[in-house]
Amino acid sequence: MSIDNFINSVAKIVENRRSFYEGVSSQLISLKSKKPTNFSENVVVSIKNEVLSGVMSGVDSGFVSKKLSFFDIVLVRTVGVIFSFEGGVLKKTDYFPSPVSLPTPLPLKLGLESDEENQSVSFERLKQEIKLNIEIIKKYKPDFSFIDGSIVPQYQDKPRKESQINDDYKSVIELFEELYKTAEENNCVLVSTVEDSRGSRFKQILQEEIIPESNISSVDLKNCFDISLLDYFLLPKERTLAFSYTKDISSHAILKDFSSEWSKSVFVFYIKVSEFDTPLRVEFLCKNKNDLVKMADKISSIVFSLSSLHKEYSYPSVLIEADLRAKLTEQDISIVYDRLIGKLGPKINMRRNNRPFG
Repeated sequence: MSIDNFINSVAKIVENRRSFYEGVSSQLISLKSKKPTNFSENVVVSIKNEVLSGVMSGVDSGFVSKKLSFFDIVLVRTVGVIFSFEGGVLKKTDYFPSPVSLPTPLPLKLGLESDEENQSVSFERLKQEIKLNIEIIKKYKPDFSFIDGSIVPQYQDKPRKESQINDDYKSVIELFEELYKTAEENNCVLVSTVEDSRGSRFKQILQEEIIPESNISSVDLKNCFDISLLDYFLLPKERTLAFSYTKDISSHAILKDFSSEWSKSVFVFYIKVSEFDTPLRVEFLCKNKNDLVKMADKISSIVFSLSSLHKEYSYPSVLIEADLRAKLTEQDISIVYDRLIGKLGPKINMRRNNRPFG
C-alpha cells in the first residue's frame, strides 16, 4: 500500500468513527437530564461559575533514560508549582524546590526484563512526584493539589507476581496512601486530571444502569472509549455525573491492593471545557458519599476555571506550568552519559552504539 493510499484509508476510518460517535450521541441525548436510580445527580450536569480564590498546587516530572551495557540510568526532574489566587486574579506564584532545579540521576536495578524496566522508571517518577507533593501540602497548605495523570497507579505499572520490583510497587502504593492521608489532614482536595484517557467506565454505566431505565431500545457502544463518545455527548461547560472508579474493587488489579479506607473513596467524572478540545477525565477522593455531588460541583468549577486559557488545549494551568518547568531533553542525559564514558570507558556502552560503520 502506498503512503497516499494509507493516509486516505486512515482518514476514511477516522471519519467513519466520527460519524458513528455523533450518531450514538444523538441517540443518547435524551438521557442527559435523567437521574439514574443509583445516583444523586443527572447524567450530565452544568458547571457552575467559580471565581478562583485560594491556593492551588500542581506537581509534574520529566524524565529521560539511557540504556547501558550493564545497567540503565534515568534522569528525573520533579517540580511543584503553587498558584495563589485572589478574586479570580493570580497574585503570586511559588516554585518548589525551585523554579529551575537540576535533575536527579537514578540507576535502575540490574537484570530487569524489558517490561520491568518500563515499570521501574514509572515507579521512580511516581515516588519523586508523590514525595514532592506531600512536602508541598505540608509546607504551603494548598486548598487543591493537582496531579498530572491518574490518582492511582495504572494497570501497566503492576509487576508480574515473580517480578523483582514488586517491593517497589508496594512502596508506591504506600506512598499514595500517605499522600491521601496528608491531604486529608491538611484539608487539601487532591484532584488528578488525565489528558488522553482510554477508560470505559462511563460507557459501562450507560450500558448497565442508565440505558436499561430509558426508552432507548438498543445502542451500539462496542469499541467505544469514554472520551470519544463524550466528545460529542457533552457540550462545553458540562460534566458527567460523578461515579466510582471501578464497579468491583475486589477484582480491580490496582485498587484491591489499597486499604478499603481509600479504595472505595476514588471517584471520577468527565468535563468538557472547550468545543475544540476533547473532555478531561478528572479523578478525586471522597470518603463520605453524601458529599459527592457537592465535591464534584466544586472541583469541576475549579478545573474549568483553571483549564480555560486556550480553546484548543484544556488543561489546568498549574499543571501546564509544572510540565514546562520539569521537561528534560536527551541533551540533559548526554551530559551524565559522557561523564560515565570518560570515567569507565566505552565498554559500558551498548554494542549497537559502538558500531565502527554507519
